[in-house]
Amino acid sequence: MEIIAHRGNKRYTPENTMASFYSAMTYPIDGIELDVQFTKDGIPVVIHDDKIDRTTNGRGYVRSFSFQEIRQFDAGTWFHERFRGEKIPSLKEVFQWASDKQVSLHVELKKQKRNSTEYLTQCLKLITNLHLEDRVIISTFYFPYLKFFKERQPKIETALITKNPILRSYHYLNHIGADAIHIRNTYHATQFYKYWSMKGIPVRPYNVHKIKDALKCQRLDVQGIITNDPKQMADIFRSECKTS
Repeated sequence: MEIIAHRGNKRYTPENTMASFYSAMTYPIDGIELDVQFTKDGIPVVIHDDKIDRTTNGRGYVRSFSFQEIRQFDAGTWFHERFRGEKIPSLKEVFQWASDKQVSLHVELKKQKRNSTEYLTQCLKLITNLHLEDRVIISTFYFPYLKFFKERQPKIETALITKNPILRSYHYLNHIGADAIHIRNTYHATQFYKYWSMKGIPVRPYNVHKIKDALKCQRLDVQGIITNDPKQMADIFRSECKTS
């Protein structure tokens, strides 16, 4: 079962920063999940919210700043003083750093209120220019973005993010161009994991933060879990690495 670090190592470091990604890679994990927004001048940047207020010392919408402007804000001090100076990274910076790492990149595309085609085009260009087609998984709640990628580069894996199980999921995923399901881990959702896996659908639940929930996911044959605490999960599921 894959261990995927949600926004990097967000329990111990400021989410979606290079510090968070560096930290996550100190554990024997399989993937890193990150979120992408779009600046005023058309640069994909790695931040979860559409505003910078929660995770920087600035205020305002990501789309209202140029890349140069958004880099002036501190993205680490809100978490702890020792992370002072962390910046909002560009997607290109993260891709370049990860290009020689043995890790998959789960890129969540946030729905944009404008310039969606340019946003998607720029993300796709970065993936293909750096030859990451077999390492990036594009995920989103907004399913029209999935078809954009499947129509232009079918090799890239796509995943629908959902909070609830989907009726006739196999046919629905085919219809919208999704290869996989990333679903919020709930008791109700777990009733479907084994069935989806048997259908050949990669299932990666998110919000898997307790060991008992991770063990249940493993029993139900999910492909991976997306967790805020990759250290804890690696300690449990990669213990063999310590003795090998």
